[in-house]
Amino acid sequence: MGCDQSTPVEPEPEVPVDPFQALMQQIMALRMDLQQKIPLLITAASYNRYMQTTISKENTVLQWCMKELNDEMVLSAELEYHIAKQDAKDVFEASDGIGTDEEKMGVVIIGRRPESIVITDTVYQSDYGRTLEDQVRGENKTLLGILTGKLTDFGKFLTYRTMPRPHLIALLVHKCVKGMGTSDNTLMEVLSTNKMEDLRASVEVYAEMFEGEDMIQRIKKETDGMMSRNYGKWAAKLCEFERDESEDVPDNVEELAGQLYAAGAKRMMGCDEDVFLEILNAANEETCQAIRNAYPDVTDGRDLIEDVKKKMSGNLEFAVVARLTPKYEFLAGRLKNACDGMGTDEDAICRILGSSTNEECLFIRDAFAETFEGDLVELMESELSGNFLKMVQFLYKVDPPKGHWRDPKTYAVDAADAGTEFMTELQGCFNPGMAALEGQQPMFSPLSFVGYPHNPFIIPGCDTWLPPSSLPYVPMIDQNYLLNSPVADLASGQQLLTNLQMTIQSTMQLTDMNNMAANGMQPQYFNLAYAIRAASTHCSVLKQDNQAMLEFVAQRDAVMVHEACEGWGTDEGKLIEILTAQSKPQMRRVAQIYLETHGKTLTSVLNGELSGFFGGSTDFQYFMNCLCSDPATLDAQFLVESMKGWGTDEKLLSEIICTRNNLELAQAKAAFQRDNGKTVEQWVQGDTSGLYQRFLLECLKGQRREGMIDPNAAEGTADELWNAGLSVGNMDPFPERDENKLIEITANTGAEQMKLVDQAMSSKYGKSLSDAIKDAMGGDIEDAMRVRSMDKFEYFAEALNKAWEGFGTDERATSRIMGRYSKTELKQISACYEAKCGKTVRAGVENECSGNYKKALIAYLYREMPGYKDVQPRGTYVPLGAGVGAFAT
Repeated sequence: MGCDQSTPVEPEPEVPVDPFQALMQQIMALRMDLQQKIPLLITAASYNRYMQTTISKENTVLQWCMKELNDEMVLSAELEYHIAKQDAKDVFEASDGIGTDEEKMGVVIIGRRPESIVITDTVYQSDYGRTLEDQVRGENKTLLGILTGKLTDFGKFLTYRTMPRPHLIALLVHKCVKGMGTSDNTLMEVLSTNKMEDLRASVEVYAEMFEGEDMIQRIKKETDGMMSRNYGKWAAKLCEFERDESEDVPDNVEELAGQLYAAGAKRMMGCDEDVFLEILNAANEETCQAIRNAYPDVTDGRDLIEDVKKKMSGNLEFAVVARLTPKYEFLAGRLKNACDGMGTDEDAICRILGSSTNEECLFIRDAFAETFEGDLVELMESELSGNFLKMVQFLYKVDPPKGHWRDPKTYAVDAADAGTEFMTELQGCFNPGMAALEGQQPMFSPLSFVGYPHNPFIIPGCDTWLPPSSLPYVPMIDQNYLLNSPVADLASGQQLLTNLQMTIQSTMQLTDMNNMAANGMQPQYFNLAYAIRAASTHCSVLKQDNQAMLEFVAQRDAVMVHEACEGWGTDEGKLIEILTAQSKPQMRRVAQIYLETHGKTLTSVLNGELSGFFGGSTDFQYFMNCLCSDPATLDAQFLVESMKGWGTDEKLLSEIICTRNNLELAQAKAAFQRDNGKTVEQWVQGDTSGLYQRFLLECLKGQRREGMIDPNAAEGTADELWNAGLSVGNMDPFPERDENKLIEITANTGAEQMKLVDQAMSSKYGKSLSDAIKDAMGGDIEDAMRVRSMDKFEYFAEALNKAWEGFGTDERATSRIMGRYSKTELKQISACYEAKCGKTVRAGVENECSGNYKKALIAYLYREMPGYKDVQPRGTYVPLGAGVGAFAT
């Protein structure tokens, strides 16, 4: 039997592929792919939208911050110069005539920062023709009084504080080296504790002050010698003025401490002073202290200063110890030495406290308490007397106008540090996924930073609601067609397949482009956040300074107002000088302080002091009253004036109700009811009637659509007004007039939108809105509607012109306008007046007014606090790399 043979298996016949089914499988696969890619595109587009929107908001907020910062800088300069102007006057009055009011002079000199003294000196030279230093020194036109000791300790103390630092250093160095012998310890004190820039500047000043003598060569000559070779080398090295003033500490302080030990205490005999010179002479204080702290660790507990005292002596020992001792501890020790033993070295006390800023004096006091466990002021009280003691005591209890002694030069540096810290925080919490989720929200909101849990703003006004980017956060893809549409045949299926392939490719490209764009915006996102925080930090500090200075100025001005009004007669010139230079908020603060101090309002005092011979109100009194009253009270007073007694002053009534914004109206209504027991509406209903009354009552609701500006709607509003009755002349019959619409639109449209409506009316109908109202209306309603239709500043320019045209002058209207508004607003009114009338407001005042009234009007119009134009241009904060930032114009 043979083997069974397997029967070969016939292959399954190939089933023909259905082209339509194959196409549908491809379509299904691509649809699944597209379904996965669309969410990625949405996420990328939303991420991009978030970044674009946030950067747009950051730019808006930064502009606001920079405006606020610039305004605070301007105000700070104004206040600094205003204070300096009065300080200069106080110093002059303290030394004018026979004798000197040393205490009054000392209060100014000691109670100010160095930069304030510089400003006062500039003002003093301009106003009185001599330097502040010359005035303080009295008749000593040269330095002889200081060099010969003929100037009192009090005189030296104040003189030191008025001298520019380089001049003071040059003087002190000369005192050390003149005559027989050298005051080496004092010389080392001066060279070791002053900044390099001041020491370098003192070289040139020294030559000017002392007949061309070279300060450095004189120091070298006085410190060099056979018996003091190493001390001379130390002094010469100091005179290179290359001491490190950074805060950097090298990594090898233990090694440096070991080198000092090997060069000194470790040696059986002598000491290698050159090693100490090389390591310590030009080192910064931080490095010296780090070496001193490391010294016990590498020497089994030894103290570096004690070892220096054992191995060195004389002037070199003093110089090295001065370098190893922290500056304020060293100066505290010098003050203690000045008081030890028999007698007191008043010259040393004058020099140290007189040449130190108030902030440095506080540091010296604290170092004295920590080092010697005593009270420096009590020590001074036991050693000094007279005005010198009074000024030292005053030094330690006075606050400057800003309320602190901090150096303003540190503001920008600290602000940059704050910006860097904020930027680092944002970088740490930034998450693109969270940004994409935010980007899918409406994003009409204040600026916020993704992942940052706190309020990012530190000054008010930044949390404004801002619009989103115009980028769509949902891509425009016809998903219904691509993902759900049925396929009827091969041709339509092939077209769908092609569309899917193209859409997938474009979706991937758009996803990449959006992600790339969003990621590329990250540096700008973080840098703008840095700039916002830096600028707002700087602004915040200035706001605090300015508030303190405003309070200081107001307190002093309240005293001066009282002095101008007390006793027999009133010093009107002084009142004008004090009150007209101030801003409105500052004048109101003066009035508040006056009330708190003297128990009566400033306006009541002005009314009593400035009234006419028979007790009637004068124009000067009325204007000063307007200046010093708060706006709400003043508006309430104007409303009473318009309606009290027989008849109604409809023009004044319309002016007050129709030119004030919603907030001003609400405040005026509250003040009116408080003072009169009835509402403004009740008075208006009793004093007016008809269409005019309806219009005023609608205005008094305070429902102006302020801040709502729509250029596209302006023409439609103009059409509505035209069709509601402004198309007819005032002699035509009235029935076709839609009075309700006319009242609603003119009473409640916001001021900015009203300008657009006016432009649209002029463009379409050939009439301004004001002229259309004038032609269509009549009487009081015409006047009131025209007031609402006009730009506020143009209206008041017209009102001033009416007050001055023809025979006589309407002083009440003049005072009401010029006394109610701020200096900035008056400048805008003045510009409109000049454009309208072809002459300046000043010319109008000079022609129409006289006496103190004219002086006060001119002074308020044109007298600014000094310093306004001395402010640097506006700039921005920019990162400068390595976490460093600066203010760049």
